[in-house]
Amino acid sequence: MKNIVILGGGGHAKSCIDVISYNKEYSILGINDPNLSASPLSSIPLLDGSLEDIFSKNPIIFLGIGFIKDPTPRKKLIDQIQEMGFETPSFVSPYAYSSLNSKICEGSIIMHKALVNTHVELGSFSIINSKALIEHDVQIGSNCHISTGAIVNGGSRIGSNTFIGSNAVIGNNISVGKNCIVQAGAFLNRDLKNNEIFKI
Repeated sequence: MKNIVILGGGGHAKSCIDVISYNKEYSILGINDPNLSASPLSSIPLLDGSLEDIFSKNPIIFLGIGFIKDPTPRKKLIDQIQEMGFETPSFVSPYAYSSLNSKICEGSIIMHKALVNTHVELGSFSIINSKALIEHDVQIGSNCHISTGAIVNGGSRIGSNTFIGSNAVIGNNISVGKNCIVQAGAFLNRDLKNNEIFKI
């Protein structure tokens, strides 16, 4: 088994750990979060040190920090991780469905009970959260968060650094720009330009 370090120790990290723990290729070495004084999980130690320290000991990492409103802090960490040369595997929950005809890039995660249909392209470091539905031929950029119970219908495109809130619905063949926010529970039936916020 390969050792992997989880970057972040909040609620999203705990959910990621739950998914990763089912993967028999990786063993979670520890959690790194400078904001914590103790590990949130008794079975996994808290690791001190900078990213440089971690890389020198174990060059495999998973970014367990999510985002809702502002993708910038997460994007900065992604840039650091990539510049340093970390290996960043992607993970799919055994309780999710991900079509063999879809593409999932590095550092991304598909959580429990999510459904990713055929010919989906999922960019790097993106999150498909629990019970989200991504329909056929959808393209999702890098560093996106498709939140719990959200639906992205067929042929739609979601730009990088975009957040789709819980139970939001994106209509068929909709184009959402980069750095956008779609409010939880919204039904989006028009295209969004970059940096737009769509509310109910």
